[in-house]
Amino acid sequence: MPQTAAVFCHNGLGDGVNCLVLSQTLHLNGFQVDTYQNTLGSMQNWFPLLPVQPYPSLEQLPRILNSYDWCFVVHNEANEFVRQLIAEGKRRFPEKIKVIYLYPSPNIVHEPYYADCLTDPTLSVAENLRNLARNVMHLPRTAEGNGFVVPEGLVFRKYPKRIVMHPTSGKVSKNWPKEKYVKLALHLQHLGYQPVFVPGRAEMALWENSGFELADFSNLDALARFMYESGYLVGNDSGLGHMASAMGIRTLIVCRRKAVAKLWAPSFTRGVVLTPSAFIPNIRGLRLRDKHWHKFISVNKAVRAFESLIYAENR
Repeated sequence: MPQTAAVFCHNGLGDGVNCLVLSQTLHLNGFQVDTYQNTLGSMQNWFPLLPVQPYPSLEQLPRILNSYDWCFVVHNEANEFVRQLIAEGKRRFPEKIKVIYLYPSPNIVHEPYYADCLTDPTLSVAENLRNLARNVMHLPRTAEGNGFVVPEGLVFRKYPKRIVMHPTSGKVSKNWPKEKYVKLALHLQHLGYQPVFVPGRAEMALWENSGFELADFSNLDALARFMYESGYLVGNDSGLGHMASAMGIRTLIVCRRKAVAKLWAPSFTRGVVLTPSAFIPNIRGLRLRDKHWHKFISVNKAVRAFESLIYAENR
């Protein structure tokens, strides 16, 4: 009988895309793996060998703890199921519950179960999950990708000049300003590219006057298909960048902090990340760089970054 494992991801798209690296690694080493995540469900056809299901209810916690040989849990103080899974799991089965901290802070060493994963904030999330498999689990094989299998009928980068512009994210504080995205899109259009804005259904009305094509999708699978046949993605630090990178699409990501970018920038395919200069003061109590980061990333800097992306691709 193969060993069984459960991987409990955060519910963000980027979290799920990255955590599938761990699920795929466990699968490659003969584990029977279930991944729990509430966002990826409509994309199940992209990873047919890695079943993904929604988070269970708290009533199912005893069944979960007794059903698996291993449980890998991304730490999340805000989720009651995760809190209970860690607390009860560490009390009853301390060796088979592994807690994964994905925080870009040196203070991570003070977390009580840091040794479960030994997260290095200077490495990408995907590489940290590979290191967990190598250095903690001592597994002989690690996955470079996350198990994506492209559905039939799709053509990779069929529209190489199409740029998916993703100007929104889960937090407004992570968004580069709308006016800068529009100016950047005008520059890219002048260079011969076709920017298409994908703001998400909730933000669609706010972008109708952008002057550019908008695209909306009924589910994540439809968006993934559109992304796979596009040439590039330009956007904020958000899940769509990770999805694009995992498909082999090059990305230009605007991010508010370099420490966040080291851990959370898309890492499956070579891309470019723009962050404010480290020379801008960020003194505690003032936090000039953190509060006004978007002012320190110009449109011209973004244009140059995109041109470097094209140059790197054509080398």
